[in-house]
Amino acid sequence: MGQLDKEGILTLQELMITALATADVVAKVLIEKGVVTKEEFDRKLFSERANYQVLLQRVGNASDD
Repeated sequence: MGQLDKEGILTLQELMITALATADVVAKVLIEKGVVTKEEFDRKLFSERANYQVLLQRVGNASDD
């Protein structure tokens, strides 16, 4: 887990780093164990990334209203 500040709260940057590192480790372990191939993972990652981009655009557009 990321380092807590003096009030015991994770900063947004630390939270993001922890989340990214966790996702990276999970993907690497699944690939190393042969649960999924790198190609399968990459295909799904790009698909999900596109979904998140659409969602973020909607949220951005909603905040403009």
